[in-house]
Amino acid sequence: MKFLFHAVTGRKVSAALFFVLLSMSFVFSGCFGEEKKEQAAAEPIPVKVIKISEQSFPVMGEYVAQIEALKTVDIKARVEGHIKERTFTEGQAVKEGQLLFVIDSRPYQEALKKAKAELASTRASLAKASKDYKRFKALFDQGAVSREEFDSKITDKQVLEANVSNAKAEVEQANLNLGFTKIVSPMDGIIGRTQVEPGTLVAAESTVLVTVSAVDPVYVNFSIPEKEYLVAIREMESLRKQGKPDKPSDLRIILADGGFYEYNGTFNMADRAVDSSTGTLGIRAEFPNPDRILRDGQYAKVVVELKNYPNVLVVPTRAMLDVQGRKSLLTVSNGTVVEKPITIDYTDDRNTVIKSGIENDTLIIADGVNKIRPGTPVTPQIVQDQPEAAKQ
Repeated sequence: MKFLFHAVTGRKVSAALFFVLLSMSFVFSGCFGEEKKEQAAAEPIPVKVIKISEQSFPVMGEYVAQIEALKTVDIKARVEGHIKERTFTEGQAVKEGQLLFVIDSRPYQEALKKAKAELASTRASLAKASKDYKRFKALFDQGAVSREEFDSKITDKQVLEANVSNAKAEVEQANLNLGFTKIVSPMDGIIGRTQVEPGTLVAAESTVLVTVSAVDPVYVNFSIPEKEYLVAIREMESLRKQGKPDKPSDLRIILADGGFYEYNGTFNMADRAVDSSTGTLGIRAEFPNPDRILRDGQYAKVVVELKNYPNVLVVPTRAMLDVQGRKSLLTVSNGTVVEKPITIDYTDDRNTVIKSGIENDTLIIADGVNKIRPGTPVTPQIVQDQPEAAKQ
């Protein structure tokens, strides 16, 4: 029995010792694990940074635009008649005064002959009435005819004088109508497709025969956001206050093939009000078009410099943190991430101009800023000296 008791007791002691050693191993392993985590957390993380330095930064605007002819005229007939002849080639350049259409003029030639004949007859009647007036005046002065008879001759003469004036007007109108049978271009420009062919009966001031557009120069219409309009206006006011002349216009357009148009344009006018539905202001520019490359209705992109910062710090907009209106950047100083509050002067979707908060040659983190916390040890890796868009 004693042997059995000692054997059982020995087994219990061995089991207890085993559990104690096992528990201690778990404790030590946990301690070693925490130590490894702390060591891992203390190791610097490689991070890509951008080195910021002062540069010249132009604020550029790019807007969808549509080209408009300086003037467009619908050519209509001034008199009714059948189109006898068309004397131009569709789609070609025409000169002011160039003959375009000829309307059958025979009815108007006859009307002119009739008006001239009526004028000649009325003049003959007036000549006779004038002689009668002189004769009756002499007789009236001698008391040979009554006042009533003399007044009748005065009236006859006045009526025929009026008839002569009316007949002259009829002749002038007939001459005009005959001239209107030849339809000419009112200006230099490009002529479009004809809407009528020879033989067509056209009504006066009704049927559009063809359209002519003046294409040198041309208007370019586009809309600018209110924010960018204010940037440009304030830049102009700043130059004026400094006594500097306004910078020369450098409006340019990009055509549908992606290439820049050869000639620069000038500002022409701005609309009187901002469109409340879009928050944009309509602008019209004027571009020379000596080669007639630009056509009415054509689309393009207007590129314009709104403002130029000569020496500023520019960062990618994606690098900026914005918490309830408080703006900041994550910078790297002595191998540690440091958050620095900033104020900005201008920002768009790509770049932000810094007004204050960072200095020249600051290293900033531009990517993954929401995953990095201030105080984190890092190993900075400079990927580029300046924001790419700012260089452009």
